[in-house]
Amino acid sequence: MPKLKFFFPWFDRRAFPVLAGVVAGLYLLEEVLVLREQRQSKLKRSLVNTAVAATGFAVVRAALLPAMVWAGELTDRRRFGLVRWLGLPRPARYALSFLLLDYTNYLWHVLTHRVPLLFRMHRVHHSDLDMDVTTGFRFHLGEQVFSIFFRGGMIALIGAPARLVLLYEAVFEGCTAFHHSNLRLPDAVDRGLSQLMITPRLHGIHHSIVKEEFNSNFGVVFPFWDAIHGTRRTDVPQEAITIGLPPYRNAASLTVKRLHEMPLEPIRPWELPDGSVPRRTVPSAQGR
Repeated sequence: MPKLKFFFPWFDRRAFPVLAGVVAGLYLLEEVLVLREQRQSKLKRSLVNTAVAATGFAVVRAALLPAMVWAGELTDRRRFGLVRWLGLPRPARYALSFLLLDYTNYLWHVLTHRVPLLFRMHRVHHSDLDMDVTTGFRFHLGEQVFSIFFRGGMIALIGAPARLVLLYEAVFEGCTAFHHSNLRLPDAVDRGLSQLMITPRLHGIHHSIVKEEFNSNFGVVFPFWDAIHGTRRTDVPQEAITIGLPPYRNAASLTVKRLHEMPLEPIRPWELPDGSVPRRTVPSAQGR
C-alpha cells in the first residue's frame, strides 16, 4: 500500500510557481485585450472570489492532490486499471491516460450541472456576474471535497500513473485559468485554437444565463468531448452573453458568507427576479 504524501517537489516547487505566473499574467493581460465588457468592479469581485477560493484551495492542496497521487501510486504498485489491462507500451499508456483523465473531468463537470446535490455547490462558481481569471478558482469547498472521491476513483479505474496525474493536474489548472479569463484572442487564432482546447470564447458561452448555453461546452482541456456528446456551442457572440445565473442578479447580496452558505439554499427556478426565463432572441449565426 503506497504511503500518502503531502509534498510533491515537482508540483510545489516548479508547477505551482508557473501556474501562479500564468494567473497573474492573464489577470493583467485581460485588462488590455478585453473579450466581454465587465459590469462589476473587478477588484471587488477578485477579493470575493479569492476569499471563496481560499477554503477550496486548501481542500485541493491538502486532500485532493494527495488523494489523486495516492490513487495513481496504488495502480502503479498493483498494476491495476484499464490502460494496464490493455497491455500498451508506456508512451501509449501515458497518452491514453491523459485523454481519459480529461474525459472523466468532462463527465464530472456534466454531473455538477445535472445532479441536484452537486449543482447546489456548483452554483457558487456560476453565480459570478462577470467572468475573468479569478472566476476559475471560485469553487465551493464542498464541491472540491466531493471531487476527491470521483477523481480519485477515476484515476484508479484508468490506471493513470502518479507522475502523469501531477502533470495532468498542472495542465488542468492552467487551462482552467485560461478559459475563464476575459482575454480576447484574434478571431483566426481563437478559431484554430478552439479546435484543440477550450478557449475563453467557448467557456464564456458556458457561463451564459440562457439555460441551453449554460448546458454546453463542459470541456476542461480538450474540446472534442463536447463535440462527441453534442454539447458543443460556438454560435453565440460574446457581446450577446449575460454572465451568471438567472436567480442571482444582485451583486451586493453575493457576499463571501452567502456564497459559503449557498449550497444550503434550495435550488431556485431558472428565472430572472421578474419571473421571466432568459432566452436567445437574436440570431447567433456568426458566433463571434
